Amino acid sequence: MEKFNLQFLDLLKSSLNNGTYEGGYIDSQDLKQIYRLSEIHHVLPMIYSALYNQECFKNADEEFKRMFKQVALRLVVSQIQRSNRFLELYKILQKENIETIVFKGIIFRNMYNNPDDRMSSDEDILVKQEDYDRIKDILCNEGLEFIEKEGNECAYFCKKTGLCIEVSTSLFPVESKAYGHLNKVFENIFENSININIDGIDIKTLSHEQHLIYIVFHNMKHFLHGGFGIRQVADFSKYIETYNQFINWEKFWSNLKILNYDTFALNLIDISLKYLGFDYTKAIYPEGVRDFNIIINSKDYYINSDDLINDILNAGVFGGSTKERKHTALMTLNAVEGQNNTNRFKAIFPNVDYLKGSYTYLQKHPILLPIAWTQRILSYLKKNKNNTTSYINTMELGKQRIELLKEYKIIK
Repeated sequence: MEKFNLQFLDLLKSSLNNGTYEGGYIDSQDLKQIYRLSEIHHVLPMIYSALYNQECFKNADEEFKRMFKQVALRLVVSQIQRSNRFLELYKILQKENIETIVFKGIIFRNMYNNPDDRMSSDEDILVKQEDYDRIKDILCNEGLEFIEKEGNECAYFCKKTGLCIEVSTSLFPVESKAYGHLNKVFENIFENSININIDGIDIKTLSHEQHLIYIVFHNMKHFLHGGFGIRQVADFSKYIETYNQFINWEKFWSNLKILNYDTFALNLIDISLKYLGFDYTKAIYPEGVRDFNIIINSKDYYINSDDLINDILNAGVFGGSTKERKHTALMTLNAVEGQNNTNRFKAIFPNVDYLKGSYTYLQKHPILLPIAWTQRILSYLKKNKNNTTSYINTMELGKQRIELLKEYKIIK
């Protein structure tokens, strides 16, 4: 692993734990790389808070320091505005008797030392089917713009604050062959919900056990669509450290094992231990084991997170660091759905379900799929004109990422 990657991780660890940075002196070139990583992983304010008192940063170029500070401050201020607006809207939904479950976003920020340093691009809420249409009038009357998506999922955007609220009736798209079945774990989600008080407001959210399971599933969902970033691993470890006493660990591991996600979760813990300062005593591991070293040394479990941490660092927060990585999604999704994981035809000519989000006319006229294929290919050729290596890089990266799915036993 490159030195700047290790320094970036150590800065993040010191921020997460209010600790001391121990990664050594950072030269000007590595500082630029750390800034880039901070951007693509959406942790720039956290890295700045850990970095600004370091001698290496004090000696850095004045323009670079000023730019870093201004961006960090702007991100924090905009996050505060979005959080405040969301809380206002949540109270309105409460008054209108809209039973709403909030997950990720503001719930996760509440676990951090400086909540507004942990950025959220949107806020996610779950509503019952009977309230899905009711909520549209309420939020639009509050000045939000309705953004149509597909199925029982839509979004609302506040131009003034930049807040985006994503609304759905299930945690995962029920039509998805790759992860629609994961909804079964959350069948009693409203009955099992709990309240967490944030800024004096009781917010309904998932039970701690279900929320932790959801984090694991959600990370894998993003992995299938290009990858997930180190912030999502931090959310996972912070959740365990914050709410471990409320989790039925036996049930947690049982649910993961049935769906072949236990090895993946154990390797997330391994990354948390190695790089994020995670306190392993906060979790209970499979079969009631309390010492993670026993898991590492056991022949019953596969712990080797080196390939995974490299993929995470290269991916960025939503796996969008490169166009090649984004294009691998078809290969990984096909692999999980049981299709031929090297099927190049599927990568070039995906089905209607995959394309209808980008080509909305397919939602009403699926017969126009060949036209969408043509548009997609022409667009790809235009963007990659004179770049003969892009397709090869996509296919090679896709194969590598499918091997990771096999390594962590998501697929055979």
